Amino acid sequence: FQGGVYEAAVNQEKQDDRKSHRELVDGGLSEESDSGSEHEEVSTDKSGRLKLETVDDLFNILQLKKRRRERKVPVHKKIQQPEPETPEYVDEQLFLTAAMENKVPVVEKYLTDGGNPNAADHGHVKQIIVQVECVCVCVCVCVCVFQLEATAVHWACRGGSLPALQLLLDQGAKFTYRDKLHSTPLHVAVRTGHCECAEHLIHCGADVNAKDRDGDTPMHDAVRINRFKMIRLLMMYGASLNTKNCDGKTPMETLYSWQNGAKSLMCNFSQEKPNQ
Repeated sequence: FQGGVYEAAVNQEKQDDRKSHRELVDGGLSEESDSGSEHEEVSTDKSGRLKLETVDDLFNILQLKKRRRERKVPVHKKIQQPEPETPEYVDEQLFLTAAMENKVPVVEKYLTDGGNPNAADHGHVKQIIVQVECVCVCVCVCVCVFQLEATAVHWACRGGSLPALQLLLDQGAKFTYRDKLHSTPLHVAVRTGHCECAEHLIHCGADVNAKDRDGDTPMHDAVRINRFKMIRLLMMYGASLNTKNCDGKTPMETLYSWQNGAKSLMCNFSQEKPNQ
């Protein structure tokens, strides 16, 4: 620094330091006065600096600083998230998608505008993420599927959207309608593993022994893909273990057949592997 710049900077720093200490003392004491808490004596010198001569002085200073920090902490108010806007017009495809994704306001909008609660998809191709049905291992994949003329109730069961399902049934949707595979909504709920939807359908009167195009009942599907909770649920509500499908197999025979096929596949694989 040149000239008296250094001395001026030091003096300014000292003045700022004194000012901050005065604010600390004044702010801490005023806060104590407002809250009605116990007053604490803080020792200061003639220039307003806090004295640190005893343990009590140190304790008082720390308490003042703590209260000052607490006073400066901003209060975070919970920001209410805006509710998703409901479109002015809801077509059938948006309605069906909303039923699967449990977007109840969109479903309500469609029905309030006079939409058919039994609206179904029609034979075009759409790319969606679904839980694969009727396979030994159930996984979520992105596939192109042909629409099966499934109703909104089918779609709600596919997505596990219980509130949407309840709304649809309250507004007159039928749980007895079938898609191109003759599957009922209960079949779909069982295949996709949504127990709450399945139980609600059963409470509403769904047939636990209904057959699809292949003659499979919901119990056939539950056994085939190892839906243990579904098996227990269906048995609790009287589902038959002796009903035969179009291949003449009961749910248990279907299970044995699949196990034998899996066993044969594994044996063939283990025999071929050493030669590779």
